[in-house]
Order: sequence, then C-alpha cells, then structure tokens
Amino acid sequence: MRSEAGRMGIVATLIAGCALVAPAYAQQQPAKRPDTAAHSAPSDAAQAKGETPQQFLAKRAGEWTRTVRFVGQQDGQSDAISGRAKMSTIQGGQFLLEEYNDVVSGRPITGTRLFGYNTSTGEYEAAFTNTSSPAILMLKGTSKDGGKVVDYTGEAANTRGGRFTLNVRVRQVDDNQIVMTFSMTGSDGKPNTFQETTYARKK
Repeated sequence: MRSEAGRMGIVATLIAGCALVAPAYAQQQPAKRPDTAAHSAPSDAAQAKGETPQQFLAKRAGEWTRTVRFVGQQDGQSDAISGRAKMSTIQGGQFLLEEYNDVVSGRPITGTRLFGYNTSTGEYEAAFTNTSSPAILMLKGTSKDGGKVVDYTGEAANTRGGRFTLNVRVRQVDDNQIVMTFSMTGSDGKPNTFQETTYARKK
C-alpha cells in the first residue's frame, strides 16, 4: 500500500489537472496543434445576441463549489474531494480568472486558472497553475457551439522527463453548472479520462 505522503502527492497532482505523475499509457510525443480549420467563431445564437466569446466567459463570474471525482482510483484514494472556487473577470473583461481551494488528506491545495479567447487566432486559451507544482500548463482549445463546450489540448511533463498530451474538456451545462473533464491520450490514440470536476454556482 502506498504511503500517506505518496497518496497525497498523486491526488494533489490530479486535482491540479496538470497530471505530472503520468500513467503507463502517457505518450512520449508532442501535443498536436488543433487544426486551424476547426477553430470556431461564436455560435449563431451568440452572434444574434451580439455576444463575444469573452462576454460568454464573463458570465461565469461568481462563487462556486467544486466536487472532484476520480476514474481508476488507487487504494486509499477518496471517492470525491470538495472545494470552492471564485471566478472573476480581469483586464477589462478580456479574461476569466479562477481561484480555487481544495483540501486533500488534510493538506490545502490552491490553484489559479486563466481563461480567454484569442481573437487573432480564433482559439480559446488557458493557463493552469497550482501549489503542488512549479509548472504552468498552457492549453489551446476549440469549440463548435460558441463556447458551451471547449476542448483544450496541452503538453505536460511526466516524472521521467518525457512529454505527453493532456486533454481538458470544459462543458457549461447551464448558468449554474460547469463540468471539467481531464484525460490523457492513450497508446490507442483515444483519450483516457482520469478526473472530472463539477462546479455548482453558490446561490
């Protein structure tokens, strides 16, 4: 059985979403840049409202609770972890900043996530950081429905010094619920989900 310190390190890494502890199927190849042809403009509905991707993201501002669940759990790992998050707009509404706090085995974990939409490239962009790692995870994403579902892809490092592809899907169910799913590309070329975080807006 793993030691308590070992379990804490693994769980903290998963919560961060950076997946610095890679499983055996993590790929040792660079992440593929999304096809520029797949980059999408705001949906017809959003355009009809005169809403930009930045304005769509800005509607997430507020206080949220977080429930983190794991897929393929290891011995001794908890079923779910609860936390809280604050989302706010910065720099004139161009970006959405998330600041979250979780407690894992009595150890506080904090992190920040920055979300935006690059009008020059037509890509969604994000940067993730957390207290369990000095790395900054950079992600680029595309959407087919004006930002309700954004599929981000980034390149992360594992403990052996290799690189692998990390996929993050951010799905806005409605104004009061967001689901964030983390997966890594397996040897079969398919995403292998290892974590899902559900956000519920505080009322």
